[in-house]
Amino acid sequence: MSGIPDQRLLSSGGRRVNLLQRVVWAGLAGLFVVAAFFFITVALIAGALLAVVIAVRWWWVVRRLRAHAKASQALEGEYKVVENPRDEVRGTERSRLER
Repeated sequence: MSGIPDQRLLSSGGRRVNLLQRVVWAGLAGLFVVAAFFFITVALIAGALLAVVIAVRWWWVVRRLRAHAKASQALEGEYKVVENPRDEVRGTERSRLER
């Protein structure tokens, strides 16, 4: 064997690529890039919508749980007992009747 490597292995086998073939492959590559761009755009929009739906659902559940927890707590506040004058009158009438 000679020290020179076989040139057929390093080249395209002696076939010349036609200019029309190059243009077609470039066009197909361009179409692939455009299709990939639109696919990525649609995927990002769908992902954003899904994230918004999940966030709104999470907010709604947490809001409902907080409202339920607040409603089940003991009521706190100050109060004052107000006696009704009618009760006093009724009480005196009852005491008179009981005598």
